[in-house]
Amino acid sequence: MMHSPVILWALTLVGLIATVTDLWRQKIYNWLTLPAILVGFGLNLFFAGLPGLLDSFLGFLLAGLLYLVLGLMGAMRGGDIKLAAAVGALMGWKLTVSALYYGAILGGIFALFWSLYHGTLWKTLSRVWRVLYATAAPGMRPDVELQASDTKPMPYGVAISWGAIVAAWGLMPPVL
Repeated sequence: MMHSPVILWALTLVGLIATVTDLWRQKIYNWLTLPAILVGFGLNLFFAGLPGLLDSFLGFLLAGLLYLVLGLMGAMRGGDIKLAAAVGALMGWKLTVSALYYGAILGGIFALFWSLYHGTLWKTLSRVWRVLYATAAPGMRPDVELQASDTKPMPYGVAISWGAIVAAWGLMPPVL
């Protein structure tokens, strides 16, 4: 549960701004994410003391490191990584788990609509299937790169933002 409505509204504002900039410019700006991380640490310290700061830092590490690994694999860009870290800093580790979970679900739904809109749904599903099959079959190598695409990348910051908003506002039950 969020410690304060101030944190809830700060998270919502960050998520809405990230949604707009990621859809509009395919960019999540440092002027948004870096202050959001500091605000997350500060507000959690202010409202919950040192335990709140620790919770905030653990959320920052959880989301930031997970998305950093995804970024190193080529699945996320820098703005997505920093946005996830900011969400973690604002929400604390337990709500961050819920935010990441709901973000992944919303990201999958958004990806289907994104590829359908761009006319690449069947091509994308075929590419994903071949990579999954090759991964599950010992000794097989995929004959296709998962990153290869005919469209611009999906703005995943939208899914990160809305997963966080859904978790923070309690629109779905918490995962933990």
